This record gives sequence, structure tokens and C-alpha cells, in this order.
Amino acid sequence: MSKKVSVCLLTYNGEKYLPFCLQSLFQQSLKDWELFVMDNGSSDNSFGIVAELSHGKKNVIILPRKQYNIGFASGNNELFKHVSGEYVFLLNQDTLLSSDYLEKLVRQLDNHAQAGSATGKIMRWRIQKEDKLTDSPKSLKIDTAGLNISKSFRVSDLASGETDQGKYNGKKEIFGVSGALPLYRSEAIKEVGFFDSAYFSYKEDVDLAFRLQSAGWQAYRVGGAVAYHDRGLFGDESSNDFKIAQHRRGKSLAQNYLSYRNHLYTLIKNLSLVDFLMYGVFILWYECKKLFYLIVFEQRSLYGLVEVVKKFPRLLQQRKIAKPISVKRWLKKND
Repeated sequence: MSKKVSVCLLTYNGEKYLPFCLQSLFQQSLKDWELFVMDNGSSDNSFGIVAELSHGKKNVIILPRKQYNIGFASGNNELFKHVSGEYVFLLNQDTLLSSDYLEKLVRQLDNHAQAGSATGKIMRWRIQKEDKLTDSPKSLKIDTAGLNISKSFRVSDLASGETDQGKYNGKKEIFGVSGALPLYRSEAIKEVGFFDSAYFSYKEDVDLAFRLQSAGWQAYRVGGAVAYHDRGLFGDESSNDFKIAQHRRGKSLAQNYLSYRNHLYTLIKNLSLVDFLMYGVFILWYECKKLFYLIVFEQRSLYGLVEVVKKFPRLLQQRKIAKPISVKRWLKKND
């Protein structure tokens, strides 16, 4: 008999995180889950650590490891082929769960039949080698409280970098959920498809959020479900142009390239004609500013335009399948 929740964990050079992450999963108050793990071409001992920590646990299934990194999107798509639970939970290796995180998200989806996804309030966490699970440096800064979309159709993590003052503690419908610790309804994923493997990494969660919206599925934040995420590069998701540029300069060339290319993929696939007619001036202004920045400071990311041209027929076909609808009700601060 299948478990209620199928947990998917894609590991990649995460040996310093995995003892914390897995221990927090094993201590969940909800016990009706199974874990599927696949190593994505790690060069460290991630595979061995998972095998050691899960030894003897019948609800842990370790899949054959990949010889190279096939990407976050493709890796989770492969894991999804093996799941049978009513819900699918993506467990990021660089996270730490409160003991009732899964229980509270599952309860939310159980009580809302049209809810396709849910997330908790994810806080920032900076792991140190000497940390123990009970005294890890958990900050009061929010990492994400869901996805937020602006009139320029820039999608960012809601409340990223804000000090937690209880504003996001309640339950609220939101535009979509981040790829950090989301719970998805399997039925919804089977209807719209999971991540687009062409994205490799970055923005695949945004694309999925759009597709779930177009199919009529709701997304929720459950503020009482708390977890912690070591994102690596700490910053905020401000719409201030200077801060956005600063944030990009802290990322690798590969991250910026994928982020830019995948953002364009998402626009082509999911921007409805109604929204373009209403907000096209904001979208084009934002894209022109970004293009100018790339020409001056980040020329390599412009290769993303070449990829967009190559895949344009495929993107149009995906757009036809998705049948994008207007998301104008979300073009404001989700608070």
C-alpha cells in the first residue's frame, strides 16, 4: 500500500547538509511518507551518507546514482516517475524542517480539494561545520513565503530578506510556491506535467506555478509550517533595479545565463494575450532595461536569446497545451 506522501530528494554535493536534512525528515510528526533519493552526479560522499543514515529504513528507496548532473528539473522528473503517493514533497538537501512541517501542509491540501500546491514559511539558515541540529544558526530573515509576481511579470520570492514579524504566519492563497520545500498534489502534477526538463535548473518552479494557475489549481502558504533554507547567496528580492543588479553580480555565470533564458521561456509559454495587452508596457520596459544591463555587463547571458530562438517552435507548442490565462489578480504584493 502506497504512503500518503512521496518525498523526493535529489542530492548533489550535499554531504555537509544531508545529516541535518534527513534527521529533520525522520523526526516529522507525520509518519505516512516514503522517501525516494537519487544522487545527481555528486563528486563528494553524498550517496554514501544517504545510504548510511537510511540503513534499515523500509520507507527509504535509493535509486541508482547518475554519473553526471542532469539538472534539478530532469532529476526531479525522474524521481516523480517512481512516486505513488497522493502528495509529492520536494525535499531540498540544504534545508531543515520543523517537526510538524509536513503534517501542516498535508492538512491544508486535505482540507482544500482544489489546492494543487502548498508551502510553509521558509526562513534563512547558514550551516556551519560544527553545528548540531538543535543549535544551528537559524535566522529571523525570511527566505521565501511563496512566489510573488509584479506588473513586469518578474516573479520573485515573496518577503525574501525581510525580518520575520509574524506578517506571514497565517494561511493564505498565493500565486505559486517556490521550488524550496513545496508540497504538490499528484493529481495536479499529472494533469499539467511536472518540471520542464529544458530549464535544467532555475525558474522551473515559476513555470509550473503558471501552468497550475492556468489549469485552475490553487496554491497556499501555511505560515505555521516553518522550515530553514541555506540558499547560498543571501540577498533580497527587491524590485529596485540597483539591488537586482547587485544580486546578479553575486551569482555565477551559469546561474545568470539559466535564469535569463528560463525567464524568457516562461514568458513565451505562459504570458496570456490579455495580460500582455494590459501590462505589456511594464514587461517591455523591464526587459529592455535588463537587455541593456546584459549588453554592458553580462554578455554571456545573451546566448540565452539564441536558445530561445532555437526552441521557439517547441515553446509555442507548449503554450498551446498550457492555454495560459490572465493572472492579473496576482499582480500585486501577496501579503
